[in-house]
Amino acid sequence: MSDRLEASAATVPTGSLEEAQIRLKGLVACIPGIAFIRRLSPNGTINYPWFSDGVRAILGFSPQTMGVNAKGCLHVIHWADRDQHVDAMHRSAQTMEPCRDEYRAITAAGEVRWMRGQSIPHRGEDGGVEWNGLVIDVTDERRAELRLDMLMDHAEDSILILDTQGRIDTANAAAQRLFGRSNDSLIGQPLAALLAPEHRHPELLDSADISSASIVGGGPRDLTGLNQDGTTFALELSTSEVRLDGQRLFVGIGRDVTRRRQTEAALRETEQRLRAIAANMPGIVFQRVLWPDGRLEFTYVSEGCRSVLGISPEDLLAEPDRFLQMLTEDERLAFMTGLGRSARAMEPFDEEISVLGPDRRRRWLRGQSRPTRRASGEVVWDGVIIDVTDRKLAEQRLSFLAYHDPLTRLPNRTAFLERFETARDEARRQSSLLGIVSLGLDRLGVINATMGHDVGDQVLMGVADLIRASIGPSDMMARVSGDHFLLLLTGYDNRRILEDALDRLHAQAQTTVSVGGQDFDVSAATGVALFPRDGEDAETLIKNADAALQRAKGQGTASFQMFTKELSTRATKTLSMQNRLRRAVDNGELSAHYQPQVDLINGGIVGMEALVRWTSPELGPVSPGDFIPVAEESGLIDVICEFMLDTCTRQTRDWQLEGLPSVPVAVNVSGRQFQYARRLIGACERVLSDTGLESHWLELELTETSAMRDADNAIAVVQRLKEMGIGCAIDDFGTGYSSLSVLKRFPIQKLKIDRSFVMDVATDPNDAAIVDAIIAMAKALKLTVVAEGVERQEDLDFLRKLGCDQIQGYIFSRPLPAEAMRDLLVRGHRLGASIQR
Repeated sequence: MSDRLEASAATVPTGSLEEAQIRLKGLVACIPGIAFIRRLSPNGTINYPWFSDGVRAILGFSPQTMGVNAKGCLHVIHWADRDQHVDAMHRSAQTMEPCRDEYRAITAAGEVRWMRGQSIPHRGEDGGVEWNGLVIDVTDERRAELRLDMLMDHAEDSILILDTQGRIDTANAAAQRLFGRSNDSLIGQPLAALLAPEHRHPELLDSADISSASIVGGGPRDLTGLNQDGTTFALELSTSEVRLDGQRLFVGIGRDVTRRRQTEAALRETEQRLRAIAANMPGIVFQRVLWPDGRLEFTYVSEGCRSVLGISPEDLLAEPDRFLQMLTEDERLAFMTGLGRSARAMEPFDEEISVLGPDRRRRWLRGQSRPTRRASGEVVWDGVIIDVTDRKLAEQRLSFLAYHDPLTRLPNRTAFLERFETARDEARRQSSLLGIVSLGLDRLGVINATMGHDVGDQVLMGVADLIRASIGPSDMMARVSGDHFLLLLTGYDNRRILEDALDRLHAQAQTTVSVGGQDFDVSAATGVALFPRDGEDAETLIKNADAALQRAKGQGTASFQMFTKELSTRATKTLSMQNRLRRAVDNGELSAHYQPQVDLINGGIVGMEALVRWTSPELGPVSPGDFIPVAEESGLIDVICEFMLDTCTRQTRDWQLEGLPSVPVAVNVSGRQFQYARRLIGACERVLSDTGLESHWLELELTETSAMRDADNAIAVVQRLKEMGIGCAIDDFGTGYSSLSVLKRFPIQKLKIDRSFVMDVATDPNDAAIVDAIIAMAKALKLTVVAEGVERQEDLDFLRKLGCDQIQGYIFSRPLPAEAMRDLLVRGHRLGASIQR
C-alpha cells in the first residue's frame, strides 16, 4: 500500500498526498480488527508486507513480529486451522474470488482468539497475487455459539427451531434421536412431517386466539410423533413463538412420553382395580388418623363397613366414636393402647377385635395397618380389616380337635398328658396317689362287623358316657384310639380307697348299652398303674398301664390287671427277644411250615397257608405269638415277609416242576406292609420273576384289623395285587372293625373265620350265630369262606351244615415242614382218611 501511495505522488501535489495519508491512517486505526496485505509471489512464496496496528491490540504482537512458516501460514494461527487456511488462500489465488479468512489465533499471552473476515485478491503486474484483507475478533460470539451448540446437543429434550413458514431451521441431537432421523433429513422439513396424519393441521403455528388447532403457547400438547420408519410414539410438545430482528421464529421442545403414558394408564388401572377390590373385599379398607390431642378419626372407609359393622361409611366418617363404642371396655382399652404403641414406635398395628354385626351375631375382625407421621404431627394408618369369623370358629374347632376326640368329645392323649402334669404336681404337694387306667373294650369289632360302624360308634359313645359318669369331677377320661381309653383318677389318700374306686370303675365298664332299640352287652379289660409306685412321668405310667392291659386281655374278656414288676420284666424280655430276632433273620434261623386248606365237598387239599417258624439256638422253638408282635413293633416284619415270599414261592414252584398237584400258597402280610405297599408289591414282582411261579398260585392274607385300619389304602393295594393276578384273603375275620359297606368294596377272594369263633361253634349258640352270619354274608358277596382252627368232628359237621367252603385245622393237619407237606401232596391225602395230628 505504501508503494501505491508513493507511485501516486508523481501526479498528486505534495500537500494533498500527505493529507490523504493522514486520512488513510486514521481510517485504518478506526477499523475494529486487523487490516493486512498478503502477497503471493510468482515463485509461490507468501508473505505479509503490512499489518495495521490492530494486531498489537488484539494479539499482542507488533506488525514487525508477525512471521509466516514455510507454507506461508502465519505463526499465530492455531496449528489445527493452518492447512485449511492455506488451502483457502491458494483456492482464492486460482479463482480470484474473495478468500474466507477464519481461524483461531494464539495471542502473545497464550490465549486463543477466534478471527473472522475476508481478503480481496487482485493480480499484480509481475503475475503475483495480492490480497487486501480485514479480520475481526469474534471470540465472544464464537464462544456463545459453542455454548449454545453444547447446550443443544446435550439437552435430553428434543429442541427444534422453526422459521416463519414452520420449516425446521435447527435440530439438536435429541431431536434426531427422538424422530429417528439424521440432521440433514430434518433441516428444511415442515413440523407437520414429524407428526401423525391426524395432527397435520395447517393452523398448527397460528396464534391460539385464531385457531383451536394451534400448538403455540399454552403449555405442552399431547401429540403423536412419527419416526422415519413409520412407527409412532406418544409426543409431548411445547411450542413458543420468538421475535428476532422482526422475524417470527418458533422454538419447540418435545419428549417421548410413551412410558409415562403407560405408567399413568397403569396407575389409573391400578387405582380402579384397588377401588374395585376395596368395594368387593369381605372387609373394610380404611384410613385412620390419630391427632395430637388424642382424637381418632376416619378419613376413608370402604363400602365393606356397611356389611361388617352395620353402618354406612358416611356415618362412620361423621361419627368415628361409633367404632369404639362397638368394642367392649377391655377391647377398647387394648385397642387404644396398641394404637398408641404403634404411633410411638411407627410400627405396623395388628388388631383383633370382636363386634356385634348387623345380624346381632358376634363377628371377629382382624386388621393390619401401617403408620406414617405427617409434618403437622398427626399419625395416619392405612390398612384393612377383614371378617375372620369363619376362620376364628375354625381355629376354635381345630383347637378343640387338637385336644379332643371328635367322636366321643372326650379329651385325647395330648390333653391327658397336659392334665397329668398338673395332677402330679398336686399329688406331690398333698402326698396323694394317682391311678392311670388303660381300658380297652372287648369285641367291639364284632359289633362293627355285624351291625356296621354307625351302630358300633353309638355303642362306643354310650359306654364312654357311662364310664365318664362314674368318675369324679377332678378325674379325667380320654380316648386314645379305637376302643382304647385312658383314665386319670386323682386325690386318693391311700391305696385301699383307690383300689375300691378302681373296682367300681371296672364294674361300671361291664354294662349293657341300648342302641336303636337293641341291647348290646359290652365288657372291658382294664390295666392300672399307680403314681408314684409304678412311675414318675406320664409316659412311663401309660406304658405300664398298657402293659397291664395287654396282660388282662390275655386272661380273657372283662379282666382286670394291676401293673407289677413281673410285667416290667416281661417288657425287658420282649426287648431281648427283639435283639435275638434281628440276629435270627441275619443267621437264617427262620423256616416255613405249611398248613393245608381242605375243600369240604371233595375233601381234597385246595390250598395251604405258609407259617413262619423260628428255632433259636439259645431258646429253641419260639412261638409265633411271642415273636410276631415283636417283629411288627421293630419293623423286622418286612424282612420276615420277604423271606416267606421267596421261600414259599420257590418251594411251590419246585413241587410243580416235580409234577405234584398244584395248589396256591398263602403268605401272611401285616398292616404295616400295606401302609408301605410299594415295597410289598416290589417284593411280589421280584419273587414271581425269580422263581417263575405264575401269579395265581400266590395268595396274600391280611388280618381284618389291619385291613380296616386304613380301608381305602388297603382296597387300593388289594386291587393292584388283583391286577397282578395275586389273590387276597381277609384273615382272623370277626375280630376287627369291618362293616359290610366297607367289606363289599374289597376285591378279595376269601374270608377266613377266626378260630375263636370256630372252636366251640357246635356248642356255643353265640359263636354259632356269628359264624352263620359271616358265612351268609360271604355267600352274598360271592366269597370263599375258610374256617380256621377246626379240631373236632362235631365242629366240622356243623360248619359243613352251615355251607362253609373250606376248613383249616388240626382235624386234618397241623402246620408241617416242607418235606411233610410234600408227602401229603404226593399221597393225595384227603379229608376223611387217617387224620395226621
